[in-house]
Amino acid sequence: MKKTSSPKLHALALAAVAAYTLGLTSQAQAANHALIMTIDYAGTPNALPGIELDGKMAVEIAKGMGVPPQNIKWIRNQDLTLSGMNAAIQDLTRNRIANGDKVFMYYSGHGYQTNGSESKCVESLVAADVRFFEDERLKQTLDTLAAKASQVVMFNDSCFSGGAATKELARSDGDSVPKAYIDQSGASANIDYVCSQASNKDFGSRSLGVVARERPTQMLYVAASSDAEVSRASKKGSWATQAWASCLSGSAADRDGNGIVDGNELQQCAQDFIKQKFNKPQTITLVGNNALPMSFVGAGASTCTTPVTNPGGTLATIRAAADPDIKVGLSLAKSRLTIGRDLLDFSVSTPRDGYLYLLHVSSEGKFIVLFPNKIDSNNFVKAGNHRFPKQSWGIQAQGPAGTGYIMAYLADTPKEFTKDMDFDGPFSSGKANCDTTSKLGVVALNGRYGASAVAAIQEVK
Repeated sequence: MKKTSSPKLHALALAAVAAYTLGLTSQAQAANHALIMTIDYAGTPNALPGIELDGKMAVEIAKGMGVPPQNIKWIRNQDLTLSGMNAAIQDLTRNRIANGDKVFMYYSGHGYQTNGSESKCVESLVAADVRFFEDERLKQTLDTLAAKASQVVMFNDSCFSGGAATKELARSDGDSVPKAYIDQSGASANIDYVCSQASNKDFGSRSLGVVARERPTQMLYVAASSDAEVSRASKKGSWATQAWASCLSGSAADRDGNGIVDGNELQQCAQDFIKQKFNKPQTITLVGNNALPMSFVGAGASTCTTPVTNPGGTLATIRAAADPDIKVGLSLAKSRLTIGRDLLDFSVSTPRDGYLYLLHVSSEGKFIVLFPNKIDSNNFVKAGNHRFPKQSWGIQAQGPAGTGYIMAYLADTPKEFTKDMDFDGPFSSGKANCDTTSKLGVVALNGRYGASAVAAIQEVK
């Protein structure tokens, strides 16, 4: 087929002769799910204020993480007896999620520690009937989730501090209440072994920490406080949940300007919130993949036009959540292209069959889906090496001078990256703002996928 030129695509121009519409098959798509558990222990000496507000904030956090409302299940108070908690978690792991789904779990209530075998702390979530959902059971749950889901995030707003540290605490300081369960004898834990002393236990011994470290790329555990501290509840909601919700609701946490809030940014923003608003120490603690995406700036808003100043970083964050066992490679023939002369030339290696997408950030900062496109719509590829662009189309550097980025993305099912995008020539494209980034991120991070390293393309005059 003879090649002809089409109008410029700003950073890159395409030459081609045929146009076809993009098509997606009707294969099942991965889904995002959330389980929110809140207990206020009303009418007991261990009553906690503001827990209903925690649940409402957790629902908004889930939405910001791309969980549709119909997939958010909020269970609270007397429905969370030990048997009820078991049933809710079993329903999530066995019935609600499928392979490749993304899971968000949230708990707000009391935590408890007691002495276990071999001088080891047994840590528990405290059910509404004051029975304990112990750490080994939670570890088994997270193991099951991690083996099945493409990503697991757990926000735990409770205390796991016991022994002397919490025994010395007043139940309330007038403004806040510690979220460490105290039994009828007045003890917060079995103090034969002082669990809460940092010198006596490694954070990695926590079951949650163990699971997160075993599967570091797909799991993030966010604790409201460190081992030797208590988490606090107030009438306006628990401190950590207030901080998480505040940081994930706007752009303050997006410190690198890529439109996506990752674990590190969340921790830093939440810590700043607690330091500025409250006068007691409480350290937000992360275990697992700190670079895992948490939320999108402007997610859930009807429109969001805030510019994304680091769109190349958006691709890098998407890559951080990719499955490391799906090793996708991308190699540029030349990373420095002369405007108006050089053609883009690269190869992609895929370890298995799947749907391949080439995501590009132009040198002027636009998001562009290079492949599939109107000319070349069949993006199902076999395992092996693939040369791009294809014979039917070519891409030439057209400026402006600057640096662009490209990443190869491989999924088991088709992705709707081009939905709500505009056509700029044969390619789908969108402005580098929080609206485009949010939609791109929700699609990209949904399900199990592989992604290449992000390659930089420098365009020069």
